[in-house]
Amino acid sequence: MTITQLPRRISQAVSNQRAARRPNGAASLPRAGGGGFRRGFVAMRHPNYRRYWFGQIGSLVGTWMQSVALPWLVLDLGGSPLELGLVMVFLFGPSTFIAPLGGVLADRVDKRRTLLAVNAVAMVQASTLFVLALTGVVEIWHVYVLALLAGTASAIEMPVRQAFVADLVPREDLVNAIALSSTSFNLSRVIGPAIAGATIAAFGVWANFGINAVSYFSVLIGLYRIQPHLLNATERPERHASIRSSLGEGLRYARATGTVLWPLVLLGGTAALAMNFQTLLPLYTRNALGMDSGGYGAIYAAMGLGSLIGSLALAFMTSQRPLVRLIVGGGAAFLVLAFTLGLVRDPLLAFPIVVGVGLSSMLMVNTINVTIQNSVPDALRGRVMSLYVTVFAGSAPIGGLFAGAVAEAFGAAFALSLGAALASVVLIVVAWRLRSVRMPQLEQVDVGPTGDSPRAPTRPGAPAAAA
Repeated sequence: MTITQLPRRISQAVSNQRAARRPNGAASLPRAGGGGFRRGFVAMRHPNYRRYWFGQIGSLVGTWMQSVALPWLVLDLGGSPLELGLVMVFLFGPSTFIAPLGGVLADRVDKRRTLLAVNAVAMVQASTLFVLALTGVVEIWHVYVLALLAGTASAIEMPVRQAFVADLVPREDLVNAIALSSTSFNLSRVIGPAIAGATIAAFGVWANFGINAVSYFSVLIGLYRIQPHLLNATERPERHASIRSSLGEGLRYARATGTVLWPLVLLGGTAALAMNFQTLLPLYTRNALGMDSGGYGAIYAAMGLGSLIGSLALAFMTSQRPLVRLIVGGGAAFLVLAFTLGLVRDPLLAFPIVVGVGLSSMLMVNTINVTIQNSVPDALRGRVMSLYVTVFAGSAPIGGLFAGAVAEAFGAAFALSLGAALASVVLIVVAWRLRSVRMPQLEQVDVGPTGDSPRAPTRPGAPAAAA
C-alpha cells in the first residue's frame, strides 16, 4: 500500500465500521447521489441486477404476446365468456394453493437455481402450445391443461422472483429495484401486445406462442450469468421448522402487521373484482368497441403504456411521500376510470381512459409491493411475498369466473363497471383502517415493522425473524 492510498483506506475502514454498527435491517431507501434522472436508475449500478433486468424484459415481451393470444385463441375455438373465465381459473388457480409453498421454498433454497428450473418448464409449456396451434389440432381442453401447467410453474416462480430482487441489490436500493422491475414488466406490456395484435392478424395466434417459447432463452441466460458470490446472503437456521410451522409464521406476521395486512386486503379485493382484463378486454374490444385483433392488441398496449408511466413515476419519486396516499389515491383513480370505461363505446374515448387505468392501477400495485417489502424482515420475505402473490394472482380465478358469468349475462362493459363499483367498497374500508396504521414514507430509514406492527414471531432455537 502506497502513502497516497492511505487516506482512502482509512475512509473505507471508517465506513465499514459505521455499517457494522448499524442495526440489522436499518437502511435508508434510495438516497443515491446525482440528479433526478440518475436517481431513477440507481439499482442499475449493480451488475447482477442489470443481468437480471435485461434477461427479464426479453422474456416478458414474449409472455405478454402469449397473454394476448391465449384469450383470442379461446374465442377462435368458439369458447364462451364463461369458458374464457375457466382458462383464467386454470392459469391462476394454482397460485391460491402453491404460491405459499413457493414462499417457504424461497426462504430455504437457492432462488437463482429455482428460477432457472421453473422458467425451463414454462418454456416447454409454451413450445407445446406453439406446436398444437401451428398444426391446427389444438382444442379447448388442451388450453386448459397447458394453462394449468403454466399456472403451476408461475405459482412457484412468482414468490421466489419477488424475494430474489432483494438478493440483487443492497437494502437502500430496494425500492428503486422494485420500481425498475415493474418498469421492465410494463415496458414489455406496451411492446408485447402491440406486436401480438399485428402478429395475430398477419399469421395467427400460433406465432405468438412460438415467439414466447424462444424468448425464455433471454431470462435463462440472464439468470445463468448472475454471479452468486455477489448476491446478498440471507442467514438461515441450521435446522428448518416444518412447512406447516413456516407457513404459520408468515401468516401470523402478516395478520399482526398493519402495513402488510390492509394493503393485501385492498390488493385482493380490487384484483378479484376490478382487474379481470384478461377475461373482459377481448370481449369488450370485440363487442362494445367493434374492433378486431389489431385493435385488441392496441388497447392492451395502451394499458401497458399507462402502467409503464406509473412504474417510472414511482422510480423517480424522491420527495417524502406517505405511501398511504399513493395506495389509496391510485386505487381511487383506478376504480373511477375502470367504472367509466364500462360506459364508453367510442374507441377514441376508450384509449385515453385505458392509459389512465394502467397508470393508476400500477401506481397502487407497485406502492403496495414497496410497502410490504419494507415491512418484512429478510428471514420472512419469501413467505410474506408469497402471500402477496397468492392474494394478487390467486384472486384471478374467482375474478375470472365472476367476470365471465356477468359478461355472459349482461355484457363485458357492464361487468367492468360493476366490478369497479364493488371494489370501491373494499377501498373505502381499507382507507378507513389505514388511518390508524403508521405507514412508512417513500424515503424512510426504518424498513422493519412500523407503528402498531409487532416484531416477527420467533421460536426456540431459531434466529429472530426481525434480524
